[in-house]
Amino acid sequence: MIAAPAPTSTEAKRWDCDVAACGGSLLQSWLWGEFKRGTDWAVERVRVERDGKVGLAQVLLRVKGPVSFGYLPRGPLLSAREPDLATALFAEIDRVCRRNRAIGLIVEPESPLPLRGRYKAHGFVRGPAPIQPIRTVKTPLLPDEPLLMQMHQKTRYNIRLAQRRGVTVRPADLDEVGVFYEMLRDTSGRNDFGIHDERYYADFLRIAGDDAALLFSEIDGAPVAGLVVARFADEAIYMYGASSTQRRAHGAAFLLQFEAMRWARERGCRRYDLWGIPAADPETTQGEERDRLAPTRGEDWRGLYEFKVRFGGAIMRYPPPLERRYAPGLAAIARRIYRPAG
Repeated sequence: MIAAPAPTSTEAKRWDCDVAACGGSLLQSWLWGEFKRGTDWAVERVRVERDGKVGLAQVLLRVKGPVSFGYLPRGPLLSAREPDLATALFAEIDRVCRRNRAIGLIVEPESPLPLRGRYKAHGFVRGPAPIQPIRTVKTPLLPDEPLLMQMHQKTRYNIRLAQRRGVTVRPADLDEVGVFYEMLRDTSGRNDFGIHDERYYADFLRIAGDDAALLFSEIDGAPVAGLVVARFADEAIYMYGASSTQRRAHGAAFLLQFEAMRWARERGCRRYDLWGIPAADPETTQGEERDRLAPTRGEDWRGLYEFKVRFGGAIMRYPPPLERRYAPGLAAIARRIYRPAG
Protein backbone atom coordinates (compact mmCIF):
# COMPACT_ATOMS: atom_id res chain seq x y z
CA MET A 1 0.00 0.00 0.00
CA ILE A 2 0.95 3.68 -0.41
CA ALA A 3 3.10 4.86 2.50
CA ALA A 4 1.57 7.41 4.85
CA PRO A 5 3.25 10.80 5.25
CA ALA A 6 4.84 12.02 8.46
CA PRO A 7 2.42 12.74 11.31
CA THR A 8 0.36 15.87 10.76
CA SER A 9 1.37 18.88 12.82
CA THR A 10 -0.90 20.57 15.31
CA GLU A 11 -1.08 23.61 13.03
CA ALA A 12 -2.11 21.45 10.07
CA LYS A 13 -4.76 19.64 12.10
CA ARG A 14 -6.19 22.94 13.31
CA TRP A 15 -6.28 24.30 9.76
CA ASP A 16 -8.03 21.25 8.34
CA CYS A 17 -10.49 21.16 11.22
CA ASP A 18 -11.47 24.77 10.56
CA VAL A 19 -11.63 24.23 6.78
CA ALA A 20 -13.97 21.27 7.31
CA ALA A 21 -16.11 23.22 9.79
CA CYS A 22 -16.49 26.00 7.19
CA GLY A 23 -17.59 23.48 4.53
CA GLY A 24 -14.34 23.71 2.60
CA SER A 25 -12.96 21.21 0.10
CA LEU A 26 -9.69 19.45 -0.61
CA LEU A 27 -8.36 22.47 -2.53
CA GLN A 28 -8.27 24.48 0.71
CA SER A 29 -6.80 21.64 2.77
CA TRP A 30 -3.31 21.58 4.25
CA LEU A 31 -2.56 18.52 2.14
CA TRP A 32 -3.30 20.36 -1.12
CA GLY A 33 -1.17 23.31 -0.10
CA GLU A 34 1.81 21.09 0.68
CA PHE A 35 1.33 19.20 -2.57
CA LYS A 36 1.25 22.41 -4.62
CA ARG A 37 4.27 23.72 -2.72
CA GLY A 38 6.19 20.84 -4.28
CA THR A 39 5.09 21.91 -7.79
CA ASP A 40 6.73 25.36 -7.75
CA TRP A 41 3.99 27.25 -5.91
CA ALA A 42 4.41 29.34 -2.79
CA VAL A 43 1.63 28.87 -0.23
CA GLU A 44 0.18 31.47 2.14
CA ARG A 45 -2.51 30.49 4.64
CA VAL A 46 -4.54 33.45 5.80
CA ARG A 47 -6.71 33.45 8.93
CA VAL A 48 -8.79 36.14 10.57
CA GLU A 49 -10.97 35.85 13.68
CA ARG A 50 -13.77 38.20 14.75
CA ASP A 51 -16.09 37.60 17.71
CA GLY A 52 -15.40 33.88 17.73
CA LYS A 53 -15.91 33.53 13.97
CA VAL A 54 -13.15 32.56 11.55
CA GLY A 55 -12.26 33.33 7.94
CA LEU A 56 -9.72 31.23 6.02
CA ALA A 57 -7.97 31.42 2.66
CA GLN A 58 -5.17 29.23 1.31
CA VAL A 59 -3.57 31.37 -1.40
CA LEU A 60 -1.24 29.83 -3.98
CA LEU A 61 1.36 32.13 -5.49
CA ARG A 62 3.23 31.56 -8.73
CA VAL A 63 6.51 33.44 -8.33
CA LYS A 64 8.55 34.56 -11.33
CA GLY A 65 11.42 36.92 -10.79
CA PRO A 66 10.61 39.80 -8.46
CA VAL A 67 6.80 39.46 -8.73
CA SER A 68 4.07 36.84 -8.37
CA PHE A 69 0.47 36.09 -9.28
CA GLY A 70 -2.02 34.65 -6.79
CA TYR A 71 -4.70 31.99 -7.05
CA LEU A 72 -7.37 31.16 -4.46
CA PRO A 73 -9.12 27.89 -5.44
CA ARG A 74 -12.50 27.12 -3.86
CA GLY A 75 -12.14 29.86 -1.30
CA PRO A 76 -12.31 31.91 0.80
CA LEU A 77 -14.06 30.09 3.64
CA LEU A 78 -16.13 31.69 6.38
CA SER A 79 -17.61 30.15 9.52
CA ALA A 80 -20.41 32.73 9.29
CA ARG A 81 -21.64 34.45 6.14
CA GLU A 82 -21.10 37.95 7.51
CA PRO A 83 -20.02 40.87 5.30
CA ASP A 84 -17.69 42.32 7.94
CA LEU A 85 -15.88 38.98 8.33
CA ALA A 86 -15.46 38.64 4.55
CA THR A 87 -14.20 42.22 4.27
CA ALA A 88 -11.66 41.67 7.06
CA LEU A 89 -10.47 38.45 5.45
CA PHE A 90 -9.91 40.06 2.06
CA ALA A 91 -8.07 42.94 3.69
CA GLU A 92 -5.63 40.38 5.12
CA ILE A 93 -5.46 38.51 1.80
CA ASP A 94 -4.56 41.79 0.07
CA ARG A 95 -1.85 42.45 2.64
CA VAL A 96 -0.34 38.99 2.11
CA CYS A 97 -0.50 39.31 -1.69
CA ARG A 98 1.17 42.73 -1.65
CA ARG A 99 3.87 41.43 0.69
CA ASN A 100 4.57 38.80 -1.97
CA ARG A 101 4.54 41.50 -4.70
CA ALA A 102 1.52 39.90 -6.39
CA ILE A 103 0.30 41.61 -9.54
CA GLY A 104 -3.15 40.06 -9.23
CA LEU A 105 -5.23 37.34 -7.58
CA ILE A 106 -7.73 34.97 -9.22
CA VAL A 107 -10.48 33.90 -6.84
CA GLU A 108 -12.68 30.86 -7.53
CA PRO A 109 -15.22 30.95 -4.68
CA GLU A 110 -16.88 27.90 -3.21
CA SER A 111 -20.08 29.95 -2.94
CA PRO A 112 -21.13 33.59 -3.58
CA LEU A 113 -19.23 36.05 -1.39
CA PRO A 114 -21.33 37.62 1.38
CA LEU A 115 -20.45 41.24 0.60
CA ARG A 116 -22.71 44.27 0.65
CA GLY A 117 -23.46 45.78 -2.74
CA ARG A 118 -21.64 45.06 -5.97
CA TYR A 119 -18.38 43.13 -6.07
CA LYS A 120 -16.78 45.99 -7.98
CA ALA A 121 -17.17 48.23 -4.94
CA HIS A 122 -15.02 45.74 -3.00
CA GLY A 123 -12.15 45.70 -5.48
CA PHE A 124 -13.18 42.80 -7.73
CA VAL A 125 -13.36 42.61 -11.50
CA ARG A 126 -14.62 39.77 -13.66
CA GLY A 127 -12.12 36.93 -13.67
CA PRO A 128 -10.77 34.79 -16.51
CA ALA A 129 -12.26 31.54 -17.78
CA PRO A 130 -12.64 28.98 -14.98
CA ILE A 131 -9.55 27.03 -13.97
CA GLN A 132 -11.45 24.44 -11.94
CA PRO A 133 -14.64 23.00 -13.46
CA ILE A 134 -17.59 25.37 -13.01
CA ARG A 135 -19.98 22.41 -12.49
CA THR A 136 -19.71 18.99 -10.93
CA VAL A 137 -21.80 16.01 -9.84
CA LYS A 138 -21.87 14.99 -6.18
CA THR A 139 -23.27 11.57 -5.37
CA PRO A 140 -24.44 10.59 -1.87
CA LEU A 141 -22.59 7.51 -0.62
CA LEU A 142 -25.40 5.18 0.37
CA PRO A 143 -25.17 1.45 1.15
CA ASP A 144 -24.49 -0.71 -1.90
CA GLU A 145 -28.03 -1.45 -3.10
CA PRO A 146 -29.44 2.10 -2.64
CA LEU A 147 -26.21 3.43 -4.17
CA LEU A 148 -26.79 1.30 -7.26
CA MET A 149 -30.50 2.10 -7.42
CA GLN A 150 -29.87 5.87 -7.60
CA MET A 151 -27.81 5.29 -10.75
CA HIS A 152 -29.12 5.16 -14.31
CA GLN A 153 -30.16 1.64 -15.25
CA LYS A 154 -27.49 1.47 -17.96
CA THR A 155 -24.81 2.31 -15.39
CA ARG A 156 -26.10 -0.42 -13.07
CA TYR A 157 -26.08 -2.80 -16.01
CA ASN A 158 -22.46 -1.99 -16.87
CA ILE A 159 -21.33 -2.44 -13.26
CA ARG A 160 -23.03 -5.82 -13.01
CA LEU A 161 -21.78 -6.83 -16.47
CA ALA A 162 -18.21 -6.13 -15.35
CA GLN A 163 -18.72 -8.21 -12.22
CA ARG A 164 -20.19 -11.13 -14.22
CA ARG A 165 -17.34 -11.06 -16.74
CA GLY A 166 -14.65 -11.27 -14.10
CA VAL A 167 -13.42 -7.66 -14.00
CA THR A 168 -11.70 -7.05 -10.67
CA VAL A 169 -10.67 -3.87 -8.86
CA ARG A 170 -7.68 -3.57 -6.55
CA PRO A 171 -5.64 -0.84 -4.83
CA ALA A 172 -2.26 -0.27 -6.44
CA ASP A 173 1.09 0.44 -4.84
CA LEU A 174 2.97 3.70 -5.28
CA ASP A 175 5.53 1.99 -7.49
CA GLU A 176 2.73 1.24 -9.99
CA VAL A 177 2.14 4.90 -10.83
CA GLY A 178 4.09 4.34 -14.03
CA VAL A 179 1.43 1.85 -15.21
CA PHE A 180 -1.29 4.41 -14.48
CA TYR A 181 0.69 7.13 -16.24
CA GLU A 182 1.00 5.08 -19.43
CA MET A 183 -2.78 4.62 -19.44
CA LEU A 184 -3.16 8.35 -18.79
CA ARG A 185 -0.96 9.16 -21.78
CA ASP A 186 -3.07 6.79 -23.87
CA THR A 187 -6.28 8.49 -22.68
CA SER A 188 -4.97 12.02 -23.19
CA GLY A 189 -4.00 11.20 -26.77
CA ARG A 190 -7.37 9.60 -27.47
CA ASN A 191 -9.43 12.35 -25.82
CA ASP A 192 -7.17 15.34 -26.55
CA PHE A 193 -6.51 16.81 -23.10
CA GLY A 194 -3.35 17.85 -21.31
CA ILE A 195 -1.71 15.98 -18.45
CA HIS A 196 1.10 16.59 -15.96
CA ASP A 197 4.30 14.58 -15.83
CA GLU A 198 4.45 11.25 -14.00
CA ARG A 199 6.07 12.75 -10.91
CA TYR A 200 3.04 15.00 -10.34
CA TYR A 201 0.72 12.03 -9.73
CA ALA A 202 3.31 10.11 -7.74
CA ASP A 203 3.93 13.12 -5.49
CA PHE A 204 0.23 13.60 -4.88
CA LEU A 205 -0.23 9.99 -3.81
CA ARG A 206 2.89 10.10 -1.64
CA ILE A 207 1.86 13.28 0.16
CA ALA A 208 -1.79 12.24 0.53
CA GLY A 209 -0.87 8.88 2.04
CA ASP A 210 -3.92 7.05 3.39
CA ASP A 211 -6.18 9.92 2.30
CA ALA A 212 -5.86 8.85 -1.35
CA ALA A 213 -5.75 5.66 -3.36
CA LEU A 214 -4.75 4.54 -6.83
CA LEU A 215 -7.21 1.87 -7.98
CA PHE A 216 -6.96 -0.39 -11.02
CA SER A 217 -9.68 -2.40 -12.71
CA GLU A 218 -8.23 -5.51 -14.32
CA ILE A 219 -9.17 -8.19 -16.83
CA ASP A 220 -7.23 -11.44 -16.47
CA GLY A 221 -4.76 -9.65 -14.19
CA ALA A 222 -4.00 -6.84 -16.67
CA PRO A 223 -4.93 -3.23 -15.75
CA VAL A 224 -7.47 -1.76 -18.19
CA ALA A 225 -8.50 1.37 -16.27
CA GLY A 226 -7.24 3.34 -13.30
CA LEU A 227 -8.19 6.27 -11.14
CA VAL A 228 -6.93 8.34 -8.24
CA VAL A 229 -9.46 9.09 -5.52
CA ALA A 230 -8.82 11.35 -2.53
CA ARG A 231 -10.77 12.27 0.56
CA PHE A 232 -11.08 15.34 2.75
CA ALA A 233 -13.43 15.56 5.73
CA ASP A 234 -16.65 13.77 4.69
CA GLU A 235 -16.16 14.09 0.93
CA ALA A 236 -14.21 12.06 -1.62
CA ILE A 237 -13.08 13.39 -4.98
CA TYR A 238 -12.43 11.59 -8.26
CA MET A 239 -9.15 13.30 -9.08
CA TYR A 240 -7.67 11.63 -12.15
CA GLY A 241 -8.74 8.78 -14.42
CA ALA A 242 -7.42 6.79 -17.37
CA SER A 243 -8.25 3.73 -19.47
CA SER A 244 -6.69 1.53 -22.10
CA THR A 245 -7.66 2.07 -25.73
CA GLN A 246 -7.14 -1.58 -26.61
CA ARG A 247 -9.00 -3.20 -23.69
CA ARG A 248 -12.00 -1.05 -22.76
CA ALA A 249 -14.89 -3.50 -22.79
CA HIS A 250 -16.83 -5.21 -19.99
CA GLY A 251 -17.84 -2.04 -18.10
CA ALA A 252 -14.48 -1.79 -16.31
CA ALA A 253 -14.61 2.00 -15.91
CA PHE A 254 -18.09 1.82 -14.35
CA LEU A 255 -17.10 -0.83 -11.84
CA LEU A 256 -13.97 1.16 -11.02
CA GLN A 257 -16.04 4.21 -10.04
CA PHE A 258 -18.39 2.06 -7.98
CA GLU A 259 -15.47 0.57 -6.06
CA ALA A 260 -13.95 4.03 -5.54
CA MET A 261 -17.27 5.11 -4.00
CA ARG A 262 -17.19 2.08 -1.72
CA TRP A 263 -13.56 2.89 -0.75
CA ALA A 264 -14.66 6.40 0.20
CA ARG A 265 -17.75 5.27 2.10
CA GLU A 266 -15.71 2.79 4.15
CA ARG A 267 -13.51 5.71 5.25
CA GLY A 268 -16.39 7.81 6.51
CA CYS A 269 -17.14 9.91 3.44
CA ARG A 270 -20.75 10.89 2.79
CA ARG A 271 -20.40 12.30 -0.74
CA TYR A 272 -18.43 11.48 -3.87
CA ASP A 273 -17.47 14.35 -6.15
CA LEU A 274 -17.16 13.20 -9.77
CA TRP A 275 -15.28 16.42 -10.53
CA GLY A 276 -16.18 18.29 -13.63
CA ILE A 277 -18.93 18.31 -16.24
CA PRO A 278 -19.66 20.87 -19.00
CA ALA A 279 -20.80 24.34 -17.97
CA ALA A 280 -24.17 23.70 -19.67
CA ASP A 281 -26.12 20.53 -20.37
CA PRO A 282 -25.48 19.38 -23.94
CA GLU A 283 -28.45 19.31 -26.30
CA THR A 284 -27.66 15.68 -27.03
CA THR A 285 -25.06 13.17 -25.90
CA GLN A 286 -25.38 11.00 -28.97
CA GLY A 287 -22.58 10.81 -31.50
CA GLU A 288 -22.83 10.73 -35.25
CA GLU A 289 -23.80 7.08 -34.94
CA ARG A 290 -27.09 7.63 -33.14
CA ASP A 291 -26.95 4.33 -31.28
CA ARG A 292 -23.97 5.29 -29.15
CA LEU A 293 -22.68 8.14 -26.96
CA ALA A 294 -20.58 10.94 -28.34
CA PRO A 295 -16.87 10.57 -27.54
CA THR A 296 -15.13 12.89 -25.09
CA ARG A 297 -12.50 14.83 -26.98
CA GLY A 298 -10.93 18.24 -26.34
CA GLU A 299 -13.65 20.65 -25.25
CA ASP A 300 -16.43 18.27 -26.31
CA TRP A 301 -17.42 16.76 -22.97
CA ARG A 302 -20.71 15.18 -24.04
CA GLY A 303 -19.61 11.62 -23.36
CA LEU A 304 -18.01 12.60 -20.05
CA TYR A 305 -21.22 14.39 -19.04
CA GLU A 306 -23.36 11.33 -19.69
CA PHE A 307 -20.92 9.00 -17.94
CA LYS A 308 -20.86 11.09 -14.76
CA VAL A 309 -24.48 12.19 -14.39
CA ARG A 310 -25.64 8.59 -14.77
CA PHE A 311 -24.11 7.77 -11.38
CA GLY A 312 -26.89 9.80 -9.79
CA GLY A 313 -26.54 12.63 -7.32
CA ALA A 314 -26.91 16.38 -7.69
CA ILE A 315 -25.37 18.74 -10.22
CA MET A 316 -23.69 21.69 -8.49
CA ARG A 317 -22.56 24.98 -10.03
CA TYR A 318 -19.84 27.19 -8.60
CA PRO A 319 -19.76 30.98 -8.94
CA PRO A 320 -17.69 32.40 -11.81
CA PRO A 321 -14.09 33.44 -11.12
CA LEU A 322 -13.28 36.90 -9.79
CA GLU A 323 -10.05 38.83 -9.87
CA ARG A 324 -8.28 41.42 -7.74
CA ARG A 325 -5.72 43.52 -9.60
CA TYR A 326 -2.92 45.00 -7.55
CA ALA A 327 -1.17 46.34 -10.66
CA PRO A 328 -4.10 46.98 -13.04
CA GLY A 329 -1.94 47.78 -16.04
CA LEU A 330 -0.06 44.49 -15.78
CA ALA A 331 -2.53 42.01 -14.31
CA ALA A 332 -4.38 41.06 -17.50
CA ILE A 333 -1.08 40.32 -19.28
CA ALA A 334 0.49 38.62 -16.27
CA ARG A 335 -2.31 36.13 -15.73
CA ARG A 336 -1.66 34.70 -19.22
CA ILE A 337 1.95 34.05 -18.21
CA TYR A 338 1.22 32.84 -14.69
CA ARG A 339 -2.00 30.97 -15.53
CA PRO A 340 -2.55 28.26 -12.92
CA ALA A 341 -3.36 24.68 -13.88
CA GLY A 342 -5.99 22.70 -12.05
